[in-house]
Amino acid sequence: MAWTPPTREEVDGYFDKLNNWGRWGKDDRRGTLNLITPEKRQAALKLGQSGRVVSLARDIVANPNLDYQMVYPGLRDGCDVAMDYFGMLFHGTTFTHIDALCHVSYDGKLYNSHPFDEHLSGAGADWGAIDPWFDGITSRGVLLDVGAGRPEGCVTIGNPVTPDDLDAAAERGNVSVEAGDVVVVRSGRAVYEERIEPYAAGDRPGLHIACLEWLRAHDVAAISWDMHDERPVGYGEMEFGVHLAIPLLGLCLIDNTYPERLVEACAEEGRNEFIYTATPLRLVGARAVR
Repeated sequence: MAWTPPTREEVDGYFDKLNNWGRWGKDDRRGTLNLITPEKRQAALKLGQSGRVVSLARDIVANPNLDYQMVYPGLRDGCDVAMDYFGMLFHGTTFTHIDALCHVSYDGKLYNSHPFDEHLSGAGADWGAIDPWFDGITSRGVLLDVGAGRPEGCVTIGNPVTPDDLDAAAERGNVSVEAGDVVVVRSGRAVYEERIEPYAAGDRPGLHIACLEWLRAHDVAAISWDMHDERPVGYGEMEFGVHLAIPLLGLCLIDNTYPERLVEACAEEGRNEFIYTATPLRLVGARAVR
């Protein structure tokens, strides 16, 4: 049976149906990372069988969103010394980064009902910043290679990732998604950029807003994805689709990952589950960090 997208009425009802507000207390700032219990973390560590390490970060190269300067090449006490400066616009489609819970609001409210306007300023965020996640993420990771199931080798505009696609990717990979997992969703961005066009703002392929239901039903702790929400979202003037998982679910989003190396490693290891770790920079009050 072909997948049927939700109606506008059903999408408008996502807040009442899916939200995690108050689930871990009204003052909670960790969101879905609460699903990674010590027991979950210990079980994940047992997946480290071969000692192989794979990075999911995208390479940082020359880009309009990057301000890089070598500020001090020279000598100090007879030694050659080099010092450099980096300035980055984290949000967007360029750099791998973790979205803080203050990044997106729903109807003026951040996760757990905190008013957006009261907590953010030019100096940073005093609620919903990345700070409660400073100890990092360690959990079971699961690769869901949606792009491998598409004839084009990637997700394309007008044919978004659906909940059925996520289930099919799990079945192909012979894995089940469990509460507290980090799902690495590969939509095939590298293939898309090689064969079609750069992945940027404007109309673009990605996950359908209905994937919010799937993420909530599986109690996913974090999503680590190469593509974002599809645009346009397809429901009136809505600008955000799956990014609404931030205010509704308190979900940890790890944007712009590069899963191609992981796909190769999983194929060679013969499994699609692994230890997933990510540690944000300790930038106090930040809305996104590497």
